[in-house]
Amino acid sequence: MKPGRMEATARVNIAHVEQKALHSVKWSVLIEAVSRTANPLILLILARFLTPSDFGVIATAMIGISFAQLFADAGLSKALVQTESESREAAVVAFWLNTALGVCTYIVFFFAAPFFAEFFNVSGSSLVLRVLGLQIILASASSVQQALLVRELDFRPLFWAKFFSALVPGVFSIPLAFYGFGVWALVAGALSGQSLNLLILWSQSSWRPAMRMDLRLTKKLTGFGFWVLAEGFGAWLITWGDCLLLGKFLGVYELGVYRTGWTLVTIIFGLALNPFLPVVYSSLSRLQGDKAAVLHGFRKVNRVVIGVAMPMGIGLMLLGPEMSALLFDAKWLGLGQVLSILGLMVGLSWLVGINSQLYTAIGRPQINSKIIFMAILYYLPCYAIAAQKGLEVFLYTRLVVSLFALIIHFLVCKRMLEMSFFYIWNDAKYQITSSFAMGIALAIIKQLLYFIIPEVPPFIMLVSLFLSGVGIYLSLLWLMDQTFINQTLRLIKEAAVS
Repeated sequence: MKPGRMEATARVNIAHVEQKALHSVKWSVLIEAVSRTANPLILLILARFLTPSDFGVIATAMIGISFAQLFADAGLSKALVQTESESREAAVVAFWLNTALGVCTYIVFFFAAPFFAEFFNVSGSSLVLRVLGLQIILASASSVQQALLVRELDFRPLFWAKFFSALVPGVFSIPLAFYGFGVWALVAGALSGQSLNLLILWSQSSWRPAMRMDLRLTKKLTGFGFWVLAEGFGAWLITWGDCLLLGKFLGVYELGVYRTGWTLVTIIFGLALNPFLPVVYSSLSRLQGDKAAVLHGFRKVNRVVIGVAMPMGIGLMLLGPEMSALLFDAKWLGLGQVLSILGLMVGLSWLVGINSQLYTAIGRPQINSKIIFMAILYYLPCYAIAAQKGLEVFLYTRLVVSLFALIIHFLVCKRMLEMSFFYIWNDAKYQITSSFAMGIALAIIKQLLYFIIPEVPPFIMLVSLFLSGVGIYLSLLWLMDQTFINQTLRLIKEAAVS
C-alpha cells in the first residue's frame, strides 16, 4: 500500500476509535459516578454503627482475597482485551482457565484462612475469611463477560451491572450493622454485590462458553497473561503491602482507620479519573500498530488526567481534617491526617497513572512489571521500618517513597518510548503551576478563616475552601492555557452527546 493511502487509513482508524471511545467515556463516567457515589454513602452510614476494628478485620481478609484473585485470573482478562483477532475463541480459553483457577485458588485460600488470621492476631476470624473468600469464585466466573464488553468499548451493560451491584450491598449491610451483626454486615454486603454483578454480566452478555479448548490460543493468552500476572503481583505488593505490614505491627484498629481513609481517597479520585482507564486501554490497544498514534492519544488523555488529579490532590491535603471532622465521629481518630497525606500522594501518583495502560496496550506489559518490581525493592523495606514507628511516620514515608516511582516512569518513557524525560512538564506545565498556586492561596485563606472565626464549622470551611479552590484553579488555568479548557469542555460535550 502506498504511504499516502496508509496515512489516510491510519487517520480513519484513529478517528473511528476516538469516536467510539468518546461514546464509551459517557457510560464509563456513569459507572464510576454510581459506584463512587453509592460506596462512600454506604461507608459513611456503616462507620456510624461499626468500629475501625471491624473495617480492619475486613481489610485483613481483602489482603488475602485480592492476592488469591491474582491467580484466579492470571492476567487472562487483559490478554483477552488486547487480543486483535479470534476474540470469541480466546474468550472460551480464558473462561475455562479462569474458572478452574478460581476454584483451585479458593480451595487453597479456604485451608490457609486460620494461618492468615493468626498472622494478624485476629483469632476467630477464620470463618469470616472463608465466607468472604467466595468472591474469588464469583469474580472468576464473570471476568470474561466483563473483558469482552470492555474490549468492544460497550460500557452500557457494565453501567447497569455496576449500578445495581453498588447499591445492593447497602441494602444488606446497613440493616445488619444497625442490629449489631458487626463485621458480618460487611461480609453480607460484599457477597451480595459480587453475586449480583455476576448475574447481570451474564444476562447482558450474549457470549456463552463452548465445551472446547484451543491449545494454540491457550499458549498465546497465557504467555501474555504471565507478564500481566507478574505486574498484578507487584501491584498487589504495593497496593496491599502497606496494609499487610500495618495490620501486623499496629493492629486492626489502625489498619481500619488507614484503610478507610485510603478507600475514601481512591473513591474521590476514581470518580473523576477511573472512567478514563478502561477506555484508554481498549482504545490504545486498537491502535497498537501505529506507535505515533498511540503516543499522541496517550499524551492527550494524560494532560487531562493531570489537569484533574493535581488540584484534587493538593485540595485533599488541605481539607482532610475538615472532611474527617464533618463525616466521622470521635472514634475515627487520625483519619483527617490519613486523608491529607494520602490525598496528596495519590494526586502526585496520577502524573503517571495511565502509563501502565500505555505499556500494556502496545503489547509490552513486561515494562510495567519490571517497574513495579524495581519499586518493591525500596517500597517494602521502607514500609516495614516505618510501620513499626506508628501510623504518622508510615504515612509520610509512603508519600516520600512514592515520588521515586515517578522518576522511574520518566526514565522508562525516555529510554524505551523515546519520549522526553520532562514530558509531563512539557505537556502539563500550566496545570501543575495552577495547582500549586491554588494550594498556596487556599492555605492562606484557610488560616485567615480560622483567625477570623476560630470555631468555624467544618461544613462552612469545606464549602468555602472548595469553591475558592475551584475558582482560583480555573481562573489561573484560563489565563495560562485557555485552549486546554476549551478542548476539554469540547471532549466532555462530545462524550455526553455521543
